[in-house]
Amino acid sequence: MSHSQEHRTDSLVKRLNRIEGQVAGIKKMILEEKEYADVIIQLNSTRSAIQKISHILLEAQTEHALMHVSEGADLDEEMKKLQKVIAQYNKMN
Repeated sequence: MSHSQEHRTDSLVKRLNRIEGQVAGIKKMILEEKEYADVIIQLNSTRSAIQKISHILLEAQTEHALMHVSEGADLDEEMKKLQKVIAQYNKMN
């Protein structure tokens, strides 16, 4: 694993840990019967954090595909992989 990949993985895990905390907080808010508007604000914040992770992964897949093609990998195969990731990304938005 390259240094940049390790850094990216650490960053993603930290983001996921924060999301876990947000979800736990949302659960607590619901159990404590907090105002629905406040719960929805937290849900939107969590959704935004998840979308950011998806964006980071989409960028990583793009970089990965370009690097592999420049190293001689099959362009069509890399494009299929990238298109699959883009399709999944678009389902979130």
